[in-house]
Amino acid sequence: MNAAASNSRWPEAVYLVLAVIGLVGTNAQLPAYLPEGFVAGTLHFWKDALVMPAGVFLVVDIFVLGTAVFVWMFGECRRLGIAPWMAWVYLLGSLLIGISVFVPLFMAHRQRRLRALHPEQQVDAAGSDFIGIALALALVAAAFVYSLTHMPQ
Repeated sequence: MNAAASNSRWPEAVYLVLAVIGLVGTNAQLPAYLPEGFVAGTLHFWKDALVMPAGVFLVVDIFVLGTAVFVWMFGECRRLGIAPWMAWVYLLGSLLIGISVFVPLFMAHRQRRLRALHPEQQVDAAGSDFIGIALALALVAAAFVYSLTHMPQ
């Protein structure tokens, strides 16, 4: 494995772009809740999120996925020598701002750390992996466009 292939920075860039898309795409929906204030707006948000079976499905799905990610993230921070308090920043940011923002930020941080610790190793996707990545990015793009074109009045 050559050092240039293993030290590519494109995954970091993708993670950072995903964090921005997550921030903008989710915050496009906040105007429906912000005028009510933090507590009332949060309660209204969760009432809306849990009103339909599809919403409950997504909440359970995201919470289970998020919990698995945070269990892994705390261990990964220790394994890679990332300050343990940073895992708390990513967890609290995910809870208060959005998991779609802070998990990609963690992934970019992790990618930088892996590149620094193991420059000789391949630490990013290659070959047919890009088909899955392209499909996932297409879904993200569709969700992002939908969110921006269906903003609350």
